Amino acid sequence: MKNFSLVIILLILIFCPCNTQSQETVSNWDNQFFIGNKVTWGSENWRYSGELQTRFVQNYQSLDRWFVEGVATYMASQHYELVPDLRISVRPEFMEYRPGFGVIRKDILGKGENRHQQFVQQLKYQADIGNSRVNHGLRYILFYNNVLNEKLIATGIGGVFYSWKPNFNGVEYIRAGGGLAYIISDQHTINFTYFVGAADIGDDWVYSGSFVVQLIINIRKAYKYIPAKYIMF
Repeated sequence: MKNFSLVIILLILIFCPCNTQSQETVSNWDNQFFIGNKVTWGSENWRYSGELQTRFVQNYQSLDRWFVEGVATYMASQHYELVPDLRISVRPEFMEYRPGFGVIRKDILGKGENRHQQFVQQLKYQADIGNSRVNHGLRYILFYNNVLNEKLIATGIGGVFYSWKPNFNGVEYIRAGGGLAYIISDQHTINFTYFVGAADIGDDWVYSGSFVVQLIINIRKAYKYIPAKYIMF
């Protein structure tokens, strides 16, 4: 657990589509912007959330999609969460439905009163249904959260997405990045996250940098266990 940074680096190196092409010659780069509003509530072992998010691509010029997502989290213990969810996306060309089911492993790092770090592992299956097709995917993502003070939480992210569909099987996405969460009050938090990604489109890899702004409104926080802090993307 203490070597989380090495794990993320190794994960990226293992799956990274590295080649001898220099950075200057890579023209297939896209700047993206995601903005969302999320509401959470629940008590004891259950935590629920609903989010409305909009995504812009092609250097912020085109609407990729907007979606609503509902998540029900069962906090089975201090280390494990079971997370079924459903996302309904509205794309310019078609509607897409994405049911999923994830398992979360969370660990609080440190000793005694110096337990301000959380290490989260997400393993999740999802089905993307739309445009007369069904694609399947499995994602594994690592999150490291460090409480800097009573107002700021720093986060590091790294992970891969494996998909299988009629014309493709393999690692389709790689993402890594980090961000800050600013705690406005007990009920309001705003997340600023930036991650870089690589996507296999079949003939080549395309790359992107995505800036995410997410406002979270916590209606109730009377949970039996500390919830895992992670981003659904």
